[in-house]
Parts: sequence; C-alpha cells; structure tokens
Amino acid sequence: MIKLHNYFNNIYLKLLDYLSRKNSWKFLGFLSFIESIFFPIPPDLMLIPMILADRKKTMFLVKITTIFSVIGGIFGYFIGLYLWDVLSPHIFNWLPSFNEYFREFKIKFNEIGWLIIILGGFTPFPFKVITISCGIMQVNLLLFVLFSFLSRGLRFALIGFLMFKFGSSIKKIIEEYLMIFTILLLSLIIIYFLVY
Repeated sequence: MIKLHNYFNNIYLKLLDYLSRKNSWKFLGFLSFIESIFFPIPPDLMLIPMILADRKKTMFLVKITTIFSVIGGIFGYFIGLYLWDVLSPHIFNWLPSFNEYFREFKIKFNEIGWLIIILGGFTPFPFKVITISCGIMQVNLLLFVLFSFLSRGLRFALIGFLMFKFGSSIKKIIEEYLMIFTILLLSLIIIYFLVY
C-alpha cells in the first residue's frame, strides 16, 4: 500500500513539474480548442492542476483556456453551418447522444434565447453541442462569439479564482489523500464517458 502511494506521489510530482513548464500552456490551449468541437473531456481537468503547479500563471491560463475554447467554438459553429451533413456521422461516433442534446438545446433556445448559451457555456452541458447547434440553427455569429466569451470566461475565471484563493490548501489535501483523489478522478472520467 505504501509502495502504491509512493508511486502515485511520484507521478503527481512529475505531472506538476511538467505542468509548470514554460510551454505546457500550448497543450491546455489545444485541449480547450478541441473540446469545443468534439473532445469529451473538459479543459477544467487540465486547468486546475496547471494552476496548482504555478499559481502565478492563473490569469494567463484562464485567458488561454477561454480564448482557445471560443476559437474552437467558432470552428464548431462553422461545422454546424457548412459541414454538418458531411461530418455528422463522425460526431455521432464521438457524441452518440448529440441528437437528444440538440433537441434539448433547440427547445431551450426557443424558450430563453441567448441565455441558454451563457448557461450552457458555464455549466457542465457539453459546449460542443452548443457550438455546432448554433451553426446548424444559423444563429447570429457575432452574438454567439460574444456570449461564448462571456460564459466560458466566467466559468474559467471562477475556477481560476478558486484555485488561486484556495490552491495551497487544496494542494495539501490532494497530496495527503492522493490515492483517493486518483480513484475519484478516474471514476469521474469513466462516468463522464458513460453519460455523454
């Protein structure tokens, strides 16, 4: 048991070391970009340990995550607008419940309008569904970009603030209960894939 704990601890320390390096933000940007189009894992799971690794970079990392998430969202919008018929079979492979999400998004969009983009970009609702759906529905691109920046910016800024404010205490708790957190994180990833 102690050996296993030491093994996880070594991986954790190596991960923090890698995430604090100068160019690791590029991977975060790439993950934020593809998550807005098709990738199932949210960038929060990368943003949190990166802030824990170097809290001085909090604002920079929040900006990178937001900007690349919105750029990916614009890309997703154009997939919905121009390439939906061609790419939809591939998207259904990555996100089998897309049609159900799309119907739900369409109903909510008709009910509460642009507020659904703010709520959807801020909550765990898959942002890729919003980006592609907005393209399919041909919503106003400028407003889509504006509301995407607002919702994604608020979400990642909140995470950044919490990690900056309470990061050191959270880091200590993680280090103390590393095996439990690893099992919980793996369970959450598995559940995320099963649900979405």
